[in-house]
Amino acid sequence: MDRTKIKAWIEVQKIPRHSNDIFSLVLGSVLAWYAGYEFNWLVFLASLCAVFFIANGIYLTNEAQDYEGDKRNVERIGVGGGMNLTSTGGTQVLVGGHLKREHVQLAGILFFVAAIPLGLLVQFAGATGWLTLPLGALGIIITYSYSNPPIKASYRGLGETFMMLGYALLILTAFYIQSGVISWLPLVIALPRILTVPALKVIRNFPDAAADEASGKRTSVVILGKERMRWVYAVLIVSAVLSFGCVVVYTKSVFSIINLWPAVLFVQSLLPVFNGQWKERYGIAQACKKGFKGLLLTPATLTLTLLLSKWIGF
Repeated sequence: MDRTKIKAWIEVQKIPRHSNDIFSLVLGSVLAWYAGYEFNWLVFLASLCAVFFIANGIYLTNEAQDYEGDKRNVERIGVGGGMNLTSTGGTQVLVGGHLKREHVQLAGILFFVAAIPLGLLVQFAGATGWLTLPLGALGIIITYSYSNPPIKASYRGLGETFMMLGYALLILTAFYIQSGVISWLPLVIALPRILTVPALKVIRNFPDAAADEASGKRTSVVILGKERMRWVYAVLIVSAVLSFGCVVVYTKSVFSIINLWPAVLFVQSLLPVFNGQWKERYGIAQACKKGFKGLLLTPATLTLTLLLSKWIGF
C-alpha cells in the first residue's frame, strides 16, 4: 500500500474527532467514581476501545453514504479539501478518488463488528450489570442507523435526534458499567454535552444544505430552512449554557468555573446567529468554529471539574 493510500485511510477515520466520543465515555466513567463507586480499569479500557471502534464505524460508513452529497458540496467549510476539527462536508477522500467507496463502507462495518467481543469482555470479565450488552447493542444500532439503511436517520431529518440519543446513551452506559446503577445523574450532569451535540449538528449543516438537498439528503435544515433552524440552534445553546449550573449545584466546587471556557465559546457562536452574519460564509464559519470548539471542550471541562473537586476537596 502506497503512502497516499495510507494517508487517506488515516484521514477518513477522522482521528482528531474521536476525542468527541472518548471524552464522553471518560465523563460518564469519572462521574461514577466521583459518586463513590469503585473504578474498574479493565472495564474502562475495554469500553474505551469499543467506543473507538463504534465511532470509527460511523465515521467510515457515513463518509461512504454521504459520497453523492460530498461531490456536490462546494460551500463546505474547510479550504482545499481534507478535514480538521471545524471543517464540514466530509473528508473528501472518496471524492478525490483516493479510496473506493465500497472499501470504506466495508471497513466501517468491520469496526462495528469488532466492538462486539469487547462488549462481551466488559460484561463477563468485568462482571458488570446485566444491562451492559443490551445498552451496548442499542448504542451500535443507534450509531449505525444514523446514516446507514434501512433507517438512514440523517437523511430523514432525524440526524440530530439520533446523535443526541447516541451521546446520552454513551454517557449513561459509561456510568452504568462502572456503578451497576441506572441513574438520572449522568444525564443531568452531562446536559451541556447532550444539548450541544444536536445544536452543533444543526449549525454545521447550514453550509452543506445545498449539496445535501441536491443529493436527496433531507436534513432538518433542508426540511425546515435555515431561518427556523437558527432559532432551534439558539434555544439549544442557551439551554446548554444554563445547564452548566447542574455541575455547580452537584459538586459545590470552585472548580466549576472551568466550565466558563466552553460556555463563552458557545455564547460567541451565537453572535453571528443573532446579528445576521449567519447568512454570510464568514459568519457561519465563525459560528461553527466557536461552537464546535465548545462542544469538544465540554466533556473535558466537566470531567476536570469532577476530578479536581474530588482530589482537592473544594
